[in-house]
Amino acid sequence: MQSLAFLVALLFFSSLLCGPIALIITRIHPVSRNREIAKKIAVGLLTMWGSLTGVNFIFALSGTVPRMLGIFAVGTSLWAVKREFGAPPKLKEE
Repeated sequence: MQSLAFLVALLFFSSLLCGPIALIITRIHPVSRNREIAKKIAVGLLTMWGSLTGVNFIFALSGTVPRMLGIFAVGTSLWAVKREFGAPPKLKEE
């Protein structure tokens, strides 16, 4: 039972911290091309993990706090993706 509680706590903290850590990483301005690629990979992995665990908490049959945590995790992860990779281009109106 203790290992299950440890696993749940690990999922909670990872979903809580992945988005904000990715946002902090987006503020770093790399000096070389290799560091820029490493930054993009780090942001991509953190946001992917934060989004996946956040969606799991949103759709889990549990209380309000895990759902709010999931919404926070998905929101901050999407914000970090938007800051790092930019918003999608608008479609041309003809």
